[in-house]
Amino acid sequence: MNNLSLDKYLNIVNEEKIKRGLENYIPLYPMFRVDNDKLYVSVMLTEDKDNVWSKDEHIKSEYWVLIDINNDKILEFNKTDDKDFVIGNLIPKNTDDKQQELSKYTVQKTLQYKNYLINDIKNEELPLQKKLSAVLNSEMDIDGEKVNINDYLLSNLEEDIKSKINDLVDILIQSKYGSITFYYDQLFNTIANNYKNDKIIDRDKIKLCIEIMNNYYDGVIGIDNMFNI
Repeated sequence: MNNLSLDKYLNIVNEEKIKRGLENYIPLYPMFRVDNDKLYVSVMLTEDKDNVWSKDEHIKSEYWVLIDINNDKILEFNKTDDKDFVIGNLIPKNTDDKQQELSKYTVQKTLQYKNYLINDIKNEELPLQKKLSAVLNSEMDIDGEKVNINDYLLSNLEEDIKSKINDLVDILIQSKYGSITFYYDQLFNTIANNYKNDKIIDRDKIKLCIEIMNNYYDGVIGIDNMFNI
């Protein structure tokens, strides 16, 4: 199996866009397009100022490129206003499922990490802490009231813990969603090679590619239409 590099398609499009004076446009991740039962590589271009990551944006690529999957030659370099990649109606972008998934995952992980740290602070001690707790009978006097030492320490750290956990969960989610391009690369290579070798258009795998790109580019509309399956 050939090891396709998706960067080569970006390089091809970048070279051509410069020839056309479109330096302010950037190519998005390579996609597929099915037309008359043939498979092509397609690339959307958006302005560099466009926030393609924000779900509040509704960006439709101003240019799109069609590339021959067999020889990597550009077949079409279209301005969307002149030749639209949307055939029929624009397929609505559904971001609700992703947001629900993210919210559920965020709450789950936040509680998981918070409970772990709280239990660790309350129940685990360094050797020196154990000695001191034994001497003080695990209690300290605060304003004339006996208070458990670990509970007191926890109450002073709780806000910091919440803040740090939120930061950690944000990093975790960014990492997980950032890694979906790895899966996309593998799918893309498999689909492309199956088509090159056996003329098979694997629509089920292409649907997964569409789902990945819709998740990756929250702010871009028309991705389903670009794939055209």
